[in-house]
Amino acid sequence: MGLEASEVPFIWVVRTAKKVEKNHFLPEGFEERMKGKGLIITNWAPQVLILDHPAVGGFMTHCGWNSTIEGISTSLPMITWPMFAEQFNNEKFVTSVEDWNKGRQ
Repeated sequence: MGLEASEVPFIWVVRTAKKVEKNHFLPEGFEERMKGKGLIITNWAPQVLILDHPAVGGFMTHCGWNSTIEGISTSLPMITWPMFAEQFNNEKFVTSVEDWNKGRQ
């Protein structure tokens, strides 16, 4: 299971530490196998422009506040994957809004 096995086109934005080799985190040959199917960006990416593109069908986010707001504003389905700090609270907010709206009806 995984991104490669899904056969779904993707853009994967991954920031690496400045001292870490660029592709140290990728499996051997991954980038070559994904040519034409996926784009891996290891630096800054225009996230709002990407999320607003009609070809984008979902957004996997670490639930940082900016990413959370950008995901909400595009109305894309979101897969949440918080890592630390307030990201867990942001995830709770995003995943419980629907329940909150049901209670108001």
